Amino acid sequence: MNKLCRQLHNWLGLILVIQILFWFLSGLVMAIMPIEQVRGEHLRHLVSSSWQEAVVAPAAVLSKHSASATLSFSQQLAVNETTLIAEPVYVITDDDQQYRYNANTGTQITTLTEAVIQQLASAQYLGNGQISHVQWLTQLPQEVKNLSAPLWQVQFNDADNTTFYLDPATGLVPRVRTTGWRLFDFFWMLHIMDYKDRE
Repeated sequence: MNKLCRQLHNWLGLILVIQILFWFLSGLVMAIMPIEQVRGEHLRHLVSSSWQEAVVAPAAVLSKHSASATLSFSQQLAVNETTLIAEPVYVITDDDQQYRYNANTGTQITTLTEAVIQQLASAQYLGNGQISHVQWLTQLPQEVKNLSAPLWQVQFNDADNTTFYLDPATGLVPRVRTTGWRLFDFFWMLHIMDYKDRE
């Protein structure tokens, strides 16, 4: 019995030492990796809309809906010749449905097509690759599970294995995933000892 307890104690001690080693090494790796590059900020061009130029008043679009409708502000990206622009957008939520209106023209706007999504992904991309794959996702992968579906997934054939996830309504890129991010996420999993959800 004593021998079994000693063996069990040795194995538990070894497991604890391995986990402490993983914790230390993973923390060291995460501290070394520049967080801006992990997030892919060097690969994404950011633009924002100018609400000072909005022509249509919020009341004009709210009048098209019920009294219980609510309004929020957003934007939608577009490519004007070769320039990426962000147009201000009113988002009306009415009876659990969302309606989007261009704040400059008052016209209702719809979900962006795949061709437009590819154009917007290329316009926001600052890397050296080309689009290799585009996919409409209703079930999100682990690496963006905290976002809301559906999303467009656009992959580039660069050295970083860059993947953009685009909002189908706005064309914005809420998340960039790269080999660096996936490596960081692996070490994060080791560091926090959450091998399933990584939260």
